[in-house]
Amino acid sequence: MKFFLVCLLATVALAERQYHGDQVLRTFPSESQLELFKQLEAKYEIQFWTELGIKGPVDIHVRYITLKLVKTALQEHNVPFEIFIEDMQKGIDEQTDRARPPQMTLASFDYNVYHTLDEITKWISDMAKAYTDASEVTVGSTFEGQTIKGLKISSGKRNAPAFVITCGIHAREWVGPASCMYHIKYLLEGSSTDNFRSEIDYYFVPSSNPDGYAYTWTGDRMWRKTRSKNNLFCDGVDPNRNWDVNWSGPGASSSSCNDAFYGPSAMSEIEVQSINNFIGSISNVKAYIDIHAYSQYWMFAYAYTYSHTPDHAFLTQLGLDSVAAIKATHGKSYQSGAISEVIYQASGSTSDYMYINHGIKCAFAAELRDTGRYGFLLPESQIQPTAEESFAGLMVISSYIADGSC
Repeated sequence: MKFFLVCLLATVALAERQYHGDQVLRTFPSESQLELFKQLEAKYEIQFWTELGIKGPVDIHVRYITLKLVKTALQEHNVPFEIFIEDMQKGIDEQTDRARPPQMTLASFDYNVYHTLDEITKWISDMAKAYTDASEVTVGSTFEGQTIKGLKISSGKRNAPAFVITCGIHAREWVGPASCMYHIKYLLEGSSTDNFRSEIDYYFVPSSNPDGYAYTWTGDRMWRKTRSKNNLFCDGVDPNRNWDVNWSGPGASSSSCNDAFYGPSAMSEIEVQSINNFIGSISNVKAYIDIHAYSQYWMFAYAYTYSHTPDHAFLTQLGLDSVAAIKATHGKSYQSGAISEVIYQASGSTSDYMYINHGIKCAFAAELRDTGRYGFLLPESQIQPTAEESFAGLMVISSYIADGSC
């Protein structure tokens, strides 16, 4: 009997989590109704796709078995809501064809589909071999022993200003790595006079959380955190709440089962340590951006406090110029501003740490498409336009680096 139970548990652990009948609801709570959502989280384990607050709508993922109970509670408390995703598993199945053969050659690589970690890793190596000004770099390692790979695009100049772009630190945000690869393609295939490649050293990390990203393909499509197992109840830590800047403060959770769990200690995650050491090893870093999804934001420090940085006015202008370029590409509106003011307070975040600890003046955090219709399940048809508009934003930051403003 004991052997049977062990085998059963092992089978359950290895099976990919399914989301049949689960829904994503867009809700519009008032300040007096926020406590209700905390109760629903505790009682029915709803998951927040956007942060709980009143600055904008709150998107919640509700399991099928509690769907009627949650909807009834919202109705009884007069919380307006609408169904954004009718069936999450259907959205997951439609997002990409997981049965297609692996794309392991550069000649056949399709940028308009989502790729596995193995495909991304092989692509980085192939791009480094195909272009003389590109080179593969090792960022560090992960909890599960994988190597975090990056790509440097060199200007060829000695001590050129550097621009570091990290993508996919939250595992389920697939459009981040997909856009990141497109950005590299645009830089390497475009004219260096148009994209500042002859003036700036670019460093890209397409998948900053490889363990988590791989797990979204094999275990749980909605996984957000790292895969560390140093917690009592639940695995993983939010790597964007683990940095040593007001660690464990507002906007982060002490619960290891929460998607925003800040971890057992500041900088506990080897992925966070790896990125920190990697950036510290690069001389003359002038700009940094951590690319996320979703909500269409183009933000800057501070996240942990409502206070403004000494560079607030400058960063505000840079942000406005960036979102103007983004809108000019495909007409999509992105909102810019300090993270704490645009969305919420978030302690232990990348952009705050880069600004404060590494002294990177132009430190940004982006949230790409969309505004919630698909959320984390953005269709593959939107990869290219998302990449094109975000690349326009990156080039505005690049122009500020090139003229010495950053």
